[in-house]
Amino acid sequence: MRPYSVFILENILLVSIQEEIDDKNVQRLLGLLGSLVIRHRINAVIFDLHDVEVVDTFLATNIEKLADMLQLLEAEVMVSGLSVPAVLTLLDFEIQLKGVSFALDVEQALERLGKSKNISSLRLCHG
Repeated sequence: MRPYSVFILENILLVSIQEEIDDKNVQRLLGLLGSLVIRHRINAVIFDLHDVEVVDTFLATNIEKLADMLQLLEAEVMVSGLSVPAVLTLLDFEIQLKGVSFALDVEQALERLGKSKNISSLRLCHG
């Protein structure tokens, strides 16, 4: 089982990341997200981290790498669902996720993207 799930919500990708994600899966996710953004003309990607208790430097660095790639492909990047311990870890290690917007949860992220009540379809992507 992969440590992430990817859903297409019209022109938005919702990426749910579980706590344990290794280099191999990060590379797989990089390729999948890049191809989905191009193929489906995605203009925003939401990383849902509600299952992640602590964001360590490894995970933060890889989220930043994913965000950098997505921004080059003209997709807005949001992180939602950060727990208090995850936020404290980011602050303690002075980890900055540049160019990334934040939301309390997926619903708030969708609202900020202007899509809260307008989502008509949800598709799970297998990659």
